[in-house]
This record gives sequence, C-alpha cells and structure tokens, in this order.
Amino acid sequence: MNTGYVLNIITGNLTPVAFYLTWWFHLLIMLVVIGWGYFYHRSKTGALNHEMAELESQLHQRSELLTYSKRNEQIAREDAQNANTNKSLLLSQISHDIRTPMTNVMGMASLLTETELNAEQQEYATTILQSGESLLGLINDILMKDILEYSKVETGKELDFKEFDIRNSIEEVLDVFAAKAALSGLDLIYDIESKIPAQIVGDNQRLRQILMNLVENSLKFTHHGEIFIEVQFIEAVGDSHIKLEFEVRDTGVGISAVNVRQLSKELMQSAQTLQANGVAGVGLIICKNLLALMGGTISVDSIENEGTSFRFTMSVRTNVQPLRAPISAEIERKKILIVDDNATVRTVLKKQLDQWKLAVTIADSGAHALSLLEANSGFDLVLTDYQMPEMDGITLAETLKRLYPQMPIILLNKIGDETFRKQPELFSAVVNKPVRQHVLSEQMFSLLRQGGKVVSINDNKQKLSVDFAKQYPLTILIAEDNLMNQKIVTKVLTKLGYEPHVTNNGKEVLEEVSNTFYDLILMDVQMPEMDGLEATKMIRVCLSTQPVIIAMTANTLQGDREECLRAGMDDYISKPVKLEEMVNILEKWALQVQQKAM
Repeated sequence: MNTGYVLNIITGNLTPVAFYLTWWFHLLIMLVVIGWGYFYHRSKTGALNHEMAELESQLHQRSELLTYSKRNEQIAREDAQNANTNKSLLLSQISHDIRTPMTNVMGMASLLTETELNAEQQEYATTILQSGESLLGLINDILMKDILEYSKVETGKELDFKEFDIRNSIEEVLDVFAAKAALSGLDLIYDIESKIPAQIVGDNQRLRQILMNLVENSLKFTHHGEIFIEVQFIEAVGDSHIKLEFEVRDTGVGISAVNVRQLSKELMQSAQTLQANGVAGVGLIICKNLLALMGGTISVDSIENEGTSFRFTMSVRTNVQPLRAPISAEIERKKILIVDDNATVRTVLKKQLDQWKLAVTIADSGAHALSLLEANSGFDLVLTDYQMPEMDGITLAETLKRLYPQMPIILLNKIGDETFRKQPELFSAVVNKPVRQHVLSEQMFSLLRQGGKVVSINDNKQKLSVDFAKQYPLTILIAEDNLMNQKIVTKVLTKLGYEPHVTNNGKEVLEEVSNTFYDLILMDVQMPEMDGLEATKMIRVCLSTQPVIIAMTANTLQGDREECLRAGMDDYISKPVKLEEMVNILEKWALQVQQKAM
C-alpha cells in the first residue's frame, strides 16, 4: 500500500498515512471538480444560446408573417372600399345616363301639352308623360333594389356620416313604392316629431336601406289600409347627439304569436349568428346587420289579422343651425278644411298644418265636410282626398263649386289616376300621394298668397304664360351642357316671358357672373371642364352679391340633394323637370328676391 508521511508535532517523528489523506490528493480532486463544472456550464450555455437563436428565428418569421398578413388585410380593405365606391358611382352613372334622355322625352312631351291639341293628340301626349313617369319609377325601384343587394356585403364596412334631410330621405323611400301602393289602394304616410331637427348627421344611405326593406316587407303582406313611418325623439345624448326611434307600421295580415316570439328571438341574436333559415327573411337580416353596425336595435310587435310594427333606434348627430324656413305672416291663421276618411292621414296633415300656424278643421267624409261648411263657410282652402267611401273627392268638389264657386280646392290624388283631368276646373292644384311636404306647402302657400284665386290645373296659359315673368321678374342664367336640355329649359322660360342666357359649363358660368349679375342660376350638376358643384362653391366665395342657385340634375339615388345644398345651392330640381315644379320654384324664389330688394 502506498503511504505518505506526516510530522508528529509531539514526538517529532514522521508518521506514515494513506495517500487519499494527503493534501496533494485533495488538490487534485478539487481541480477535477472545477474542470468538470466548467465544461458542464460551457455545454449548457452553448445549448441555451442555440435554443435562443432558434426562438429568435421563429419570432422573426412570425413577425414577417404578421406584417405580410396586415399588408394583405389593408390591401383587401382598400380593394373593398374601391369596389364600394365604384359600385356607387356605377349606380349613379346608370341613373344619370337613363334619366338624361328621359328628360328630353318628357320635357318635349310637356311642352307639347302646352300647345293647341285636339282631344286625341292630348291623350297621346298625356300617355307619353304617364309612361315616362312609370319608367322612372321602375328605374328607381331597380336601382334601389341593387343597392339593397349590395348591402349584404357592405354590412361590415365603415359608416359614411354626412349631413342630410331626414324628411327628404323618407319621402324618397315612399316614392319608390308609390305606384305599387296606389294599385293596392294603400296610403303611404309618414310623420316626424317636430322637435327633431330638419338636418341630421348620419349614414343616410344605410338608413334608407333599412326603411326600404321594412316598407317592402309591409307591402308584401298589406292589402288594404296603410303603411305608416313614424320618427320620434327619444332623448338627447350629450350636447350634439340625439336618439331617434323609427317605426314602420302596417295594417296587413300580421304575424301569429308563435312566429312573433320566434322572430323576436332571431332579431335578438348577434349579427354574426343570425341566418336566413328562420322566420326572419333576407330583408330583415340586412336591417339587423346594418343596425348592429350603427349601434341600434330592432324589435317587432304584431297582432294576427290586424298588422305588424317594426321599431328600430339609432343615435345621430344634430345640426347646430335650424334650417326650417320661417312661415310668412300673411298666411298665418288661414282657415283650412281637411277632408279624408283615413284617420292617420287626417292626424298627420293637421299636425303639419298646425306647425305652419294655420287654423285647421278636419272632416272624415264628404258629408261631414259639407255640414261643417254649412255651419261656417269662412274657410280659405279645402284639402280633400280623392278616394273616399260614399262621396269621393271629385263629387265633393262638384258640390263645393256649386255652393262656393271661389273656394280653392287641392286634391290629394292617387298617383297614376288621371280622372280629375276630366273636370280640371274643379281643382286649384293636385298633389300626388304619398304627399311630399315641400310640394304641398308650395301649392298651399301659393294659393293662400293669391287670396283664394282659383287657378285651373289644365289652363295652359296659366302654366306657361308670358305674364308670369311680369308678375315674378327674374334675370336667369342657364348652365347646361346638353343641347337638348338647353332647348327644353330655354323654351319653357321663354314661354313664361323670361329671356334667359345660356352657358355650357361651370367655367363659362364664372365668366358670365363676373360681368353680369343674375337673380337666379339654373345649374346643371354634371358638366365638362367645371361641374355645377365646383362652380357654385366658387360663386359663393368670390361674389359679393349672391344669386339664387337652383341645382338641376338627373342623379337621384346617392343623396344628391344634400350634396347640392352642402355645396351652397339654394334649391334642387330633379330631371326630368316637371313644368309645375319649374313654375312653383321660380315663383318661390322670385318672391324672396323681391323681399330682399325691399
């Protein structure tokens, strides 16, 4: 056995010991342990570094994939937005391109009716006009349906907030269904609570899509009575927002209690889970999805065989400036008699006329109206429906003309029904249903300002008479690039006694108004070199004395009226321009020009 020696301190002798107890052995063991620890640590560090390099590589790859995915998502979003814009432009262009030749056809037909025609020729010309109106209604219907179909894929898009006239939007929706409703004998009615501003800020296109779907749904199941759109003020939200409730109510066949519960359940589902496999049809799914996008809700109430009501809510921003024109003092407290068998129509009309500060009396039948007139014949105007049981509006007008020859009468007529033309001397004006508020107000205010003077609706000389310009003097500039449209508008104005000047585009308009002042400009919207919107903006900035600018456009589907008003235009006429509308708008603004000059 190998041994080592150690010095014994006590004896001073060397004592033999085992080698594993020697110091050099312990040192050797320590060096081995340290070496093994060093190499172990180094191997572990290398493994960790390799693992970190692997993780960094994976992270880099995932980062690149995420960036690539975001880039693709952005490209897809931009492509979708471009597709939506192109679709809207396409629909607008289709509307414009179809309406432009229709303007020529109907404009010339209107001028033809102003000439000396025999009965057969008059019938032919009237048929052309009626067919044109039907075709325009069909155009609107087809284009609006296309918009609804596109809305299925647009549900996830961002909202398009713009300022718009809520009344005009509802009237445009009802106009689309006017012909169908007339065939079924249905009344299309709407009412907007007076505290709701005339102009609001929201997504006008999607609101119209919702109303279109709900009204179309009501038409399918309503065979008599009415379809009623009501807009109510719910609450103010902060300083600049309000919450509105819309109701579309009909008197149709209704829905059974079981289906109402199922439909309510489906409408409570999320937009992602709602499918067209239950009671809710495609139209209601579109409404649900659009309202979900707008932060609103929809609900349904129905009684079988009595009718159905759909209600939905939405929040909109308000316009700080009230845009409703003040009522002229000369027509305040004028006495109006409303005659209609439909209680809803009577209520809505009375409410509207009360806001115009007129003294209103209502009658639910022709016999009731005659009894009221017998007790008090001091009415300034009678507003009567045509379709009424026992005594219709024409029969009532015949009786009124015998008893009160000077009484002005306005007929609320079913669109497409020309029966009243057989006795045109009975009525001072005819307003088609569904009633547009601005049309009714223009007709009523014109008659009331004339002191009850009766104007025959078929009196050609009254429509286009050179004396008109003497009574309502204006210097007029026409901005129109289409030669046929120039000819029609110039002919109409010449027959009214005006001597209009014609320009072909916006640049020519600016040159002309810089040298000559015009009271009124009839401005086409789409023109080469400079369109009507841009020319209007320039006029509003550059001229110290401002003319009245009236938009004339064949575009009617994309909120064109609001766009024209935002550009600084004062009013709007859609093409094809009707003679009555042209006369009414010239009279309206001529009176305002005269008041400013005083």
